[in-house]
Amino acid sequence: MRLHIDQESGVPKFQQLIDTVIDAVSRGDLIPGNILPSVNQIFQNTGLARGTIVKALDELKRRGIIESVPNKGYFIASNKRRVLLLLDTLRPFKQVIYDGLRKGLPDNVEVNMFFHHYNIRLMEEILLGASGKYSAYIVMGYNHPEIPRILEKLDPNKVIVFDWMDQDWGDYSHVVQEFEKSFYDRMVEAMPLLKKYESLVFVCPESANHPPEAQSAFSRFCEDHKMKGLIRDHLAKDIKGKAFLVVDDKHLIELVTMARKSKLKAGKDLGIISFNDYPMKEVLEGGISVISPSFDEMTSQIAQSLNNRKKLRSLVLPKLILRNSL
Repeated sequence: MRLHIDQESGVPKFQQLIDTVIDAVSRGDLIPGNILPSVNQIFQNTGLARGTIVKALDELKRRGIIESVPNKGYFIASNKRRVLLLLDTLRPFKQVIYDGLRKGLPDNVEVNMFFHHYNIRLMEEILLGASGKYSAYIVMGYNHPEIPRILEKLDPNKVIVFDWMDQDWGDYSHVVQEFEKSFYDRMVEAMPLLKKYESLVFVCPESANHPPEAQSAFSRFCEDHKMKGLIRDHLAKDIKGKAFLVVDDKHLIELVTMARKSKLKAGKDLGIISFNDYPMKEVLEGGISVISPSFDEMTSQIAQSLNNRKKLRSLVLPKLILRNSL
């Protein structure tokens, strides 16, 4: 194992030593049972203070990556890697993301999932508190100017930005969605069915933090195709004859409940398009039409990038999946 300490780096030297061991384990250069250099050998090779070396080794022991045997030294105890998955909020389709990522990674990779709830201070606390403790950081961002500053404090080679394409992510690995043109195109694709309704209602509350580009695309679509369109943050009682595009699942359930009470049939008396597919939407009301990216595709690409240790720069376009609700 080559030990290289960058004296000019802003990363603490004990953390550089920890990262060196973890990266060697991740690459397979070190496997369980391999012996590490002694404290004296590391001191001679790097010039690090013995206290710094011991601090790094103690942290590696605490994480279960190495173990010490009296009079024999330090050995690699586990080849387990940890990946941090930071998502926005806890919604049903996030389980699909976690399961897809878990499926694509080997058994020795542990995925720890956190949520920032669109709170920039919480995001910063989670990421900076986890800095140096994970072999990769998969971050679902949102439209906030401080996010690049926070990500700069992590190893850029270990960051994968997920979902939002609101900024130029530069050298960061990323798999992101485009929300404006693709949404407009999906609306055009659905137009033969949308035309049978008297108006379109885009229910998009501010609390959902849906990309504003989608509202722009919706307004432009309605104008271009001479269709009556409304953008609201809530559902009104009059739902008959309208087609609804619903961002938040709580509004989807509310809409289905209102239709049942009024004995209205989705796909005939009103139309429904939801966002972000997951299994429940395949069966609710005989099937809810969705505009959704393939989360399987996105998580598969992330898993491959982690497994192959290659940069990822991918744009995933959402698809329209037509079901009975339209």
